[in-house]
Amino acid sequence: MTGFERYENLLRLFLDRAPLWSVAELSQSLGTSASNVYRTVRELVAAGFLEAAEDSRYRLGPIFLEFERHLRRSDPLVRSGSVFLAPLVEQAGIPCCAALARLYGDTVMCVADAQSPRFDAKTSYERGRPMPILRGATSKAVLSVLPARKRDRIIAAAVGDAPGEAEALRSALSAIRKAGIVKTVAEVDPDLAGIAVPISPGVQALFGSLSLIVRHATLTPEIEARLGTILHSHASLIESYVRMEVERTS
Repeated sequence: MTGFERYENLLRLFLDRAPLWSVAELSQSLGTSASNVYRTVRELVAAGFLEAAEDSRYRLGPIFLEFERHLRRSDPLVRSGSVFLAPLVEQAGIPCCAALARLYGDTVMCVADAQSPRFDAKTSYERGRPMPILRGATSKAVLSVLPARKRDRIIAAAVGDAPGEAEALRSALSAIRKAGIVKTVAEVDPDLAGIAVPISPGVQALFGSLSLIVRHATLTPEIEARLGTILHSHASLIESYVRMEVERTS
């Protein structure tokens, strides 16, 4: 195990399993000696990634809040969310949630969101939460605009030795890319539908999507068509904004 993997595997326990850990608990979960874990914990505490809590336990350190603040200030795609998502939700005219997402490794992550006051459902696309790349309109829109080599690698990793399934996915994604929009119903959350358009500003290898998540029962053909129109409009604005911000800061 490399040095970085040692840190990552330990920190991911705090993300995936529990907020507080003792050295003994970490040692047992990682299957390594307490002395090695203690040395790693000590280094992470010194760097601010962990901090001591009660009962000889540790929690994630506030440096992650510092990183998040920096991302919100420096990442043009994240910043665009604070500019365009609230107006998008208002123009939608029905209870909904708007999500701006981007590729994150082999997953998709929501980086900004906005919700209308009357939207009473809970969506799984929470800001900062990695989501499966093959399920839901938000994720499929991202996958549809990836370069072929990257897209095929992700598909191969997801479906394994199933060439028929892989070919069907590639065909479906090509159709999404050609249409410029995708709708799914209850693929991620029961009773919810997602309508998403790809975002590909052509700078900094950014690939993302803009989506509106609504209760499926409210989605008439007329409303669906109108939401698609305003999604395309706002996606174009976001792409232009990102390009402008990259040029301004480069």
